[in-house]
Amino acid sequence: MDAVTDMSEKDKKKKKLSRSGKVILDILLVCAIGTAAFSGFQLITIWNNYRAARETYDKVRQAAIKETADPQASADPYDPGIDWDALKAINPDMAGWIRLDGTVVDYPFVYASDDEYYLEHLFDGTVKHSGTVFVDADNQQNFQDKNTLLYAHNMKDGSMFASISEYKNQDFYNEHKIIKIWTPDAYYELHPLGGIITDGWDTYVQTTFASDDAFMDYVNYFVSNSTFKSEDSVSAEDQTVVLSTCNYHKNNGRYALLCKLVKVHEFSK
Repeated sequence: MDAVTDMSEKDKKKKKLSRSGKVILDILLVCAIGTAAFSGFQLITIWNNYRAARETYDKVRQAAIKETADPQASADPYDPGIDWDALKAINPDMAGWIRLDGTVVDYPFVYASDDEYYLEHLFDGTVKHSGTVFVDADNQQNFQDKNTLLYAHNMKDGSMFASISEYKNQDFYNEHKIIKIWTPDAYYELHPLGGIITDGWDTYVQTTFASDDAFMDYVNYFVSNSTFKSEDSVSAEDQTVVLSTCNYHKNNGRYALLCKLVKVHEFSK
């Protein structure tokens, strides 16, 4: 009888453990489903934000097209046909337009008094993480400084400055040796000199230099650490532009592309 009682007690314990295990498995399953659902919701939210940002910039591009009776009749071959007044009406901070042929980089850029607002706001003021291409607040407008910096996010859908980080590859440089910039006053070309993988604590954010030697040391830092070899060179008399974006290969990573600034053409007033 004692043996039977003992077996019965063991069976009860097994049943209790079995029930406890099932409860734990049920809890884990619910947690897994909840996590998957939340992750799916986040993913849908992210891609909806990407789509909304793309649609907004498509509308901005449409608004920026200058309406003329004959689009082929421009007297100025450097005129991109941008309606600057229409862009100003959308955003008074408008400063120019940047384009890298063969990529999605085809955006207006802005100049503002701080470096935070446009990290989370589109050109039309909509709050979205894609943000806007913007000039460093320490710079003067219209490329008056020795070095001008433009920033934009490296979005995982390939938008904004994601293409700029592709200069990590020599073949990309070989096929994209000119970046185009327009302002209401002039057309410029950027000739890439060197691109570096760095971080947000680096001192590459400089707009002025104490001497020509300091400027050339800055240029040589980019060239000697560049992810590609450029055909272009720069002298102490030249001006430069840095295009800066995120790099996801390290904590607080950045990819910074130094370019020689060439003013190709001034528009008649």
